[in-house]
Amino acid sequence: MPVSTHVAALRPPELEPAVEALAAQPNLRVLAGGTELMVLANAGRLRPGGFLLIDRIPELRGVWFTEQEMIIGAGTTCADLTHPDLRAVLPALAQAARAIGSAALRTRATLGGNLASGKRVGGGPAPLPGRDLLTALIALGAVAVCRTLEQWRQIPVAELYARDGGVQLLPGELITAFRLPLGTGQQGFMKIGTRGGPGRPVLTLALVVDPSTRQVACAVGGHGPVPARVDHAGQWLQAHVDWEAGAIPDPGTYATFARLVAEGLLAPLTAGPAGASTSRIPEEYRRTAAEVCARRALVRALPPSGWLEQVKQYQIKAELMRARTAVERAERGLPQSPPVPGPVTVPGLGALGARTDITIPSQGGKGRA
Repeated sequence: MPVSTHVAALRPPELEPAVEALAAQPNLRVLAGGTELMVLANAGRLRPGGFLLIDRIPELRGVWFTEQEMIIGAGTTCADLTHPDLRAVLPALAQAARAIGSAALRTRATLGGNLASGKRVGGGPAPLPGRDLLTALIALGAVAVCRTLEQWRQIPVAELYARDGGVQLLPGELITAFRLPLGTGQQGFMKIGTRGGPGRPVLTLALVVDPSTRQVACAVGGHGPVPARVDHAGQWLQAHVDWEAGAIPDPGTYATFARLVAEGLLAPLTAGPAGASTSRIPEEYRRTAAEVCARRALVRALPPSGWLEQVKQYQIKAELMRARTAVERAERGLPQSPPVPGPVTVPGLGALGARTDITIPSQGGKGRA
């Protein structure tokens, strides 16, 4: 039975004091939702020197729209990510968030917590988390924004991890937000697990199609410590889509794309395992699962014909979101600056460091995300 001990906990009200506290005490464990750390601490498997509670820092929770990108605060919960407004413009991320745990758990689990959970580089063995959201973020081309007392650091999300899956954060560094380019097309996320809920997945797959640039991105996770993009499959598909007519002329395209994705699980320069698998699942089953998920995701995103209308509807929803949230943000008088370096240009508000976001009721029925 774990022995009860008193652990110091700091709860700064703003981002700047939080960064200062982490710089002064780099051994503090950052705690947002606590869905993993508190389980380990209560079981006696984690003995932190103290906790830095960031769940009440308003700058870290929210979604901001600009002319060219979307910014999501690291403290945004999985429940926030499934909000209809966000689901309309980021369906892949919303679907991934919905696949995490129960509804109650999603009200506490955060985007940054899901990505920062697990072992640290140079640390001892630790259970590898599912990190379902990471697969979607890699396919979406997300960039992580990290902050220390001295500097900002912005890196692609996949580069946050070592080959063994350990999180590569600098001493005193805090993940504050994620920047995603605004897409114009269909997205999808699929997950296969040994059971529903928070268990480690057998396989996750995210597919992102951008007709405006005629690009296709696919990422696969669950086969190793870190998900990875299967670029060769996306590049092949780009040449086999009739972008002008909004159609896939050859029905065999779906099966070939799925096979290329499954083959990517073995290719070390694409989505090859970044270490030994943590699940006792036969690799043949895993490859079959990847092929099935890839084919289904592509059929849903790009049916044989008629998906140009879907693209137009997606673009209309995105434009409405940007316009509406800008007005709501100003009316509610909420904090205006996102946790990223430099000024942010917001439609209708200019490059004044202003921001807009989606307003989502908190557990108490008030507040924002």
